[in-house]
Amino acid sequence: MPEKTTKIAPIDPIFHGESNYEVGLETLLAETKEKVKKLQSDPNTSQEIMQEAAEQLQVLEGLWENYHIGMNVFRNAKGGRDGIREVKPE
Repeated sequence: MPEKTTKIAPIDPIFHGESNYEVGLETLLAETKEKVKKLQSDPNTSQEIMQEAAEQLQVLEGLWENYHIGMNVFRNAKGGRDGIREVKPE
């Protein structure tokens, strides 16, 4: 009996060709950048709160970068091995 595979639906048009993970991360990153900016301009912000916000921003930027590095590898790998020939042992 052949295996049935789950049909994957295309990306929802509301995401404009991006995954919901990418859109959500993009939104969270923008919100966190804005939060850090506001905290920096507030003279009453404690060093502890500023440090925590900066760390949150650093984590989100790392997630963003890792996502795009991974996606670039995935996109480049598709068909990337087509030109490789196996060398036959003599």
